[in-house]
Amino acid sequence: MRTIIDLYMNNFRRMWSRKGVLLLVLLFSMLALSLAVYFTAKFEVRGHLAWIGNGASEAARPQGFQVTVLQEAPRKSALVRGQYDAIVHDEGNGQYRIETFKSEEFRQLVLQAIQHPEQVHPDPSKRGVGTNVTGFLLMFLMLEGLLFMNLFTEDKENGTFKRVIVSSVGIGRYMAAQALFTFSFVYVPTYATIAVIKLAFGLDIGFSLAAYAGLLAVPVALGTAFAWFLLACIEKLDNAMPMASTIILLTSLLSGSFGSKTAEYGVMYWITGLLPQKRFLELVSGLERNEEISVYVGQLGYVLGLTLILLLAGFAVVRRRVREGCY
Repeated sequence: MRTIIDLYMNNFRRMWSRKGVLLLVLLFSMLALSLAVYFTAKFEVRGHLAWIGNGASEAARPQGFQVTVLQEAPRKSALVRGQYDAIVHDEGNGQYRIETFKSEEFRQLVLQAIQHPEQVHPDPSKRGVGTNVTGFLLMFLMLEGLLFMNLFTEDKENGTFKRVIVSSVGIGRYMAAQALFTFSFVYVPTYATIAVIKLAFGLDIGFSLAAYAGLLAVPVALGTAFAWFLLACIEKLDNAMPMASTIILLTSLLSGSFGSKTAEYGVMYWITGLLPQKRFLELVSGLERNEEISVYVGQLGYVLGLTLILLLAGFAVVRRRVREGCY
């Protein structure tokens, strides 16, 4: 254990001298969180209402709708142009008259949101802020894993790795230290950024900080394992980074990390179903709908199982190359 700590601290000192990388990680996290909060606020609004009558207090305003209080009712042409989705006439004593050119279902939704907001369920076609936050973070977390695991590639190129493994340290302890270092340096700054944004600005981030403490560990572990495996297979950093970045970007897009819909049938449906990012987002989305985590044991087990496979495969590749004298 002492050896692993020494290796970890050595990596810490090396990375601390590269403060630009640490700053880049913080910027990645802040960018992902900002985009998630922005797009959630932009697309979660179900409609724009013109409110006519006694005004609309904060308590009376229906959740999920943008409300504009007017002294006089706008012309019907405002509904035709789409300036407003409905006009709400507050007639007092809890009575409301709603004008809209949309369906009767929409009119009833508006009325229910005003009179019984607790009965209005979230729109299942739209992702919550928690799913958006984790979705936007996924790609950045995996890219950050590559940034910190690069120390492993540097050690191979300058001969440090060979000198370490022929000592009493061995391959296992060295690789454990690299994985622990990468995981912690991705996880801690990201979680700290989320905590600061939540506590300092009071923004809705979808889940509690305690929930994020557990949720973040899953994609960070996956990113660490992916970086471990890829950099074990590809010796040159100049070759590994473009390939890894392309894989991460492509799989993130296909899995719907940025809110894009994935295929619901056909070959692409089965292909995207194999992506761990999609399985993880299914888990997060279900938890945000207050479903039991037991419903998503398969998704969680799939991601964790793939993480373990990547770690074991990466270790096997390194050990085989050591035996072949590649280092």
